[in-house]
Amino acid sequence: MSGMKKQSFLRGTAVLVAANFLVKIIGAVFKIPLAHILKEEGMALFSSAYNFYAILFVIATAGLPVAVSKMVSESVAKHNEREARRIFYAALSLLTIIGLLGAFVLFFCAGLLANSVGSENSTLGIMCIAPAVFFIAVLSAFRGYFQGRSNMTPTAISEVAEAVGKLVIGLALASLLLPTGIINSASGAVLGVTGGALLGCLSMVIIYLIDKRKMQVIKLPHPAPMRSMKQIVWSLLAIAIPITLGAAVSSLTNLIDLFTIRHRLAEITVSAEMHATLSGFYGLTAEEAAIGLPLSEKATEVLYGAYSGYAVPMFNLPLTIVTALSMCLVPAISGAFATRDLGKVRTFTEVSIRLTTLFALPCAIGLSILSEPILAVVYDNARAQSTLSVLGISVLFVCIVSVSTAILQASGRVMLPVKHMAIGGLVKIATNFFLIPISEINIGGAPLSTILCYSVIAALNLVSIAKIIRPEFSVWDNILKPILAAILMAFGAVICYQFAANLIGAAPLSGFIGFLPQNAPITPLVSGMQMKTALALLFAIFAAAIIYFGVLLLTKALKKEDISAITKRN
Repeated sequence: MSGMKKQSFLRGTAVLVAANFLVKIIGAVFKIPLAHILKEEGMALFSSAYNFYAILFVIATAGLPVAVSKMVSESVAKHNEREARRIFYAALSLLTIIGLLGAFVLFFCAGLLANSVGSENSTLGIMCIAPAVFFIAVLSAFRGYFQGRSNMTPTAISEVAEAVGKLVIGLALASLLLPTGIINSASGAVLGVTGGALLGCLSMVIIYLIDKRKMQVIKLPHPAPMRSMKQIVWSLLAIAIPITLGAAVSSLTNLIDLFTIRHRLAEITVSAEMHATLSGFYGLTAEEAAIGLPLSEKATEVLYGAYSGYAVPMFNLPLTIVTALSMCLVPAISGAFATRDLGKVRTFTEVSIRLTTLFALPCAIGLSILSEPILAVVYDNARAQSTLSVLGISVLFVCIVSVSTAILQASGRVMLPVKHMAIGGLVKIATNFFLIPISEINIGGAPLSTILCYSVIAALNLVSIAKIIRPEFSVWDNILKPILAAILMAFGAVICYQFAANLIGAAPLSGFIGFLPQNAPITPLVSGMQMKTALALLFAIFAAAIIYFGVLLLTKALKKEDISAITKRN
């Protein structure tokens, strides 16, 4: 019986991993052509609507599905099918109410919300994405139910259906509506998110109805007692709320940026230097960037769109890979805590943080120093080069925050990282408030504040881990050796890229970070240049990887226990 459970678990895990990988690919296929269609202004409108949706998405999907899964699995294990069904109905009712409330708030308060972030033109997009909150909330109840029954296939199918729907409907509507104006085009892209959520929800309902027909409920001679609906709802919320608050860490900066960036940008009086950037670098007209007047709404949309639509998606790409690599150790930490094996807890904590650092460092440095060719190759638009160069550094801190938060939660300190997140959020708000209105910094204040925000959270989390778990960290092995490898890798990547670029005639690195650039941006690339730049970039990345891992092996910064932690479960 136990062998079958293990086989089922492994098969379910493989199905979900494959589905998640496919969904990530589909997501990239959606975002990249979308940026080509909408440009900076349209991506700002899309990002505004989507970020409002993302707030409610976290509430609906982060904690409650996990709570449903946990409670259903416990009831099924006790052969209490009646209670498992009651838990599902309670969760479905609760999430339906949450979904309807969220959808109504977004739809009927769309204008108010759009004005609150200084983007009146995103009103239609917010209205278009409102129904998605309802569909995704209902979908979450079904996903939690099936996962509680150790059946991951319905979740995988619904995730792929949702991603495909978003891709096809969103890109089709964005393209078809573009001739009618950028507002309609961006709203059409947002409507693709709603269409995808609807398809995912419908697919899950169909699977549930088919499964319900096939399922045979075993009638026990003495039925197990059931909790009341009220007890179930309170149990669901008790499990879900801490998890939801912890998951909010990942959307913290987007939420703060959504409410602060454009308002603070609007405080800037356009100088002659800024006028030159907005007209020559971003292509705005003299009226849209008039010297001596505050930044226009169009100018703030373009600056925010370049950051949120081009830099932020590139910044998010490595996070899923890096955090997944280190997070595979967290269940082992939780299990070691349960058995009070503090030796294992310390070992797993040390290894997970070291692995996170080892893999996050090259991603952070690579994004920072190669931001220009990365953006040019992916988007044919390098106007977000300066912001991505700065934002890339925070990859390291975000990854450390992710794994350290999971470690603290595994140790039972579920609210501690939430408090640290709140402190980091205050740092983010303060630095956005003071840095963005400085004309010379402008949109650059957002990535700078992100670095400060996550470095503070990471430091607080690590201090707490040091007090609670008392791991033994070697400064030389865990910090100095990886930094040495990353510095040598950075030099190697720049030299190799410039060499390859000169050899094949690709666009060279400008080596310039400035939020008021005077040089013309690399956008769009002339014919054939994109492929040449891509070849030079691949050569630089390949050489950087060899240098980085070569130095790690030579200095013995990568240990045998790290490799065994990746390749086998403890």
